[in-house]
Amino acid sequence: MFKKINLFIDVIELGSFQKAAQRNFISQRAVSQSINQLENELDFKLFTRGKNKISVTHAGREFYLKSRDLVNNFNTSIDNIQKQQQNQYQDLKIGYFSPFESTLLANQILKIKRDHIMKVNLIVSEESVEHLISDTIAGLLDMAYIIDYGHIDDLLGDTLTKQTVYQNQIKIGISQMNPYANCDALPIDVLTEYPILYYSPEESDYIRNGFASTLPLSNNSFTTKRIASIEQMQLLVATDTAIAHYPGGLTAVPLADKINFKSLKNQTSDYRIQAIFQKDSPKIGLIHQYLSSFK
Repeated sequence: MFKKINLFIDVIELGSFQKAAQRNFISQRAVSQSINQLENELDFKLFTRGKNKISVTHAGREFYLKSRDLVNNFNTSIDNIQKQQQNQYQDLKIGYFSPFESTLLANQILKIKRDHIMKVNLIVSEESVEHLISDTIAGLLDMAYIIDYGHIDDLLGDTLTKQTVYQNQIKIGISQMNPYANCDALPIDVLTEYPILYYSPEESDYIRNGFASTLPLSNNSFTTKRIASIEQMQLLVATDTAIAHYPGGLTAVPLADKINFKSLKNQTSDYRIQAIFQKDSPKIGLIHQYLSSFK
């Protein structure tokens, strides 16, 4: 009946069956049949029909006024429901730095979807640490995952805050072909015998300096090299061409089964993955809801 009522309203407001038919992309005959069916269901006449002319009956006029209010209220209710649904599924834009953080992020997204923890559209992107910080400050990202070697507070300023979502120890990855691979912990001398690789898709003072700060040697006693491809870094380590720096616990990357991840003897190097976000973010409630799902 609702479709017939809408056609009836169109006839009244446009003044003819023909114009109502054109608006709805149907034939004039189809409009006439629909109005006849509606009159039969209502058991009163909506129009009087003359030769090449129709006139609205008194009952038709009353029904039009009631129907118009009914349709307007119905459409308003539909719009409100649609907006509520859209609001329930807000976008949350999250940035991450490397495949290591992406493992943590992917596990959390799967948990949220599997357990229906919250209604949110999660949009993720990979960027350098410097870009993650600047984009979060600018509001281009709602939140970002950043590895913290203990010096991140200096970069956050007054705008951003942080929450730890993961913590573990830095490891040195070494090929299973290497004689040191079976040691319980690697001797410090290993750091001077092999090039030490670290992953960063872009030049990054933050990663280079943070990485170096975890090594128990002066900067001129070891050789470091940035690798922009995680696949290349894994290949060089797995084939015993170099060793590499890894965030322990987040090493589910290609060729990890060919590499042993070891601590340095008598050394403990902790790191944290921090979620950074604006203190006064317009999505602060959604961010806190997301972060609470880690508990």
